[in-house]
Amino acid sequence: MELFYNEVSTNRGFEMTNEEFERKIEFIVNQQAQFASDIQQLRDSHKQTDELLTRLVNVTFTGFSEVNAKIDALVDGQIRLTDGQIRLTDAQARTDEAVRNLSAKLDTLADSQIRTEANLRNLSDVVDRHIREGRNGGPKQ
Repeated sequence: MELFYNEVSTNRGFEMTNEEFERKIEFIVNQQAQFASDIQQLRDSHKQTDELLTRLVNVTFTGFSEVNAKIDALVDGQIRLTDGQIRLTDAQARTDEAVRNLSAKLDTLADSQIRTEANLRNLSDVVDRHIREGRNGGPKQ
């Protein structure tokens, strides 16, 4: 069995056989291969994550665009609804004024009707009296 010596190991008093050295080298090479494999897996995983993130960003952007369009439509609808409400309120105010005017005219007409009925009763009473008293222009009996 040969001993593998190098300057560093000799200076420190560390000795190792060629077989041990080969095993250590093999271990290091295997570790390096494993690291390379792990790094490749991480790269693949990172690529998949990147692709997924890109899709999510696109979907999110599309979703926000659609939501913004719907919000804009709702805002426009609310503006039209508010304008319609204002026009309706104005029309209701005009209708209320017209109803008040009609109500006042109806009250005036009712008062006029009451006076007309009273005048008609008075006229009827006068005509009845004339007829009873024989003053209808005919001969008295």
